[in-house]
Amino acid sequence: MKKLFILLFVLLFSINCNQDDSPVIETIDGEKITVKRFERDYEIALDTFSRQYNVEKKTLVEDILSKDIKELPEQLKQIRYQLDKKNFYESYRDFLIISKAAEKSGFTKRADIKNILDFMMIQTVSQLYILEELEKKVKISDEDVKAECERIRKSSPEAAAKPLADCLKFARGELKLQFFKQNQDRIKDRIKEGVSIKHNDAFDLDEYLKNQSLKSNLENPPSKN
Repeated sequence: MKKLFILLFVLLFSINCNQDDSPVIETIDGEKITVKRFERDYEIALDTFSRQYNVEKKTLVEDILSKDIKELPEQLKQIRYQLDKKNFYESYRDFLIISKAAEKSGFTKRADIKNILDFMMIQTVSQLYILEELEKKVKISDEDVKAECERIRKSSPEAAAKPLADCLKFARGELKLQFFKQNQDRIKDRIKEGVSIKHNDAFDLDEYLKNQSLKSNLENPPSKN
């Protein structure tokens, strides 16, 4: 489900190329899907996926998308299937068609839908920015990677049977993930230091939140106008 939201986010916020003389694949309600546009949006989807799931794009392409789906472990087969170019195009095309229908019906002009999209944009930008700042700070030495690889091989006969290059790549990914988990809060605090925040001392936030209830929110839903 999260992957579908990523694709939807890409389609809603991608910007058309100004100059595009590449072949037209299809025209959907007057909007052209060109080779250049599709290739660009496919690359955006791969980049978005790699950021969201903390998988290096090179690893995603070389170790998952370039391999036969039968060679992959079960947990990677779904990724391979969804990001296969042919399967991705079918999803991409469907999203374009349905988003066109939504636009024509006036759905995207509704206030509640605009609010949801604005909220999704804030969430996604925040997540991507934190991941990028973490990426800048991560430092993993070759010695640390080798040591982690040795630890993994000793603890797993299956890992020990795999080529050394695969072990080292996996070990680097594990160390990177550990760094992210250990430093995420610190990086968040550092990011927030650069933003000016002025509290309203006359407003009692704790009292306001204490008196809120799910019932009151349900009784007063956001307007759809």
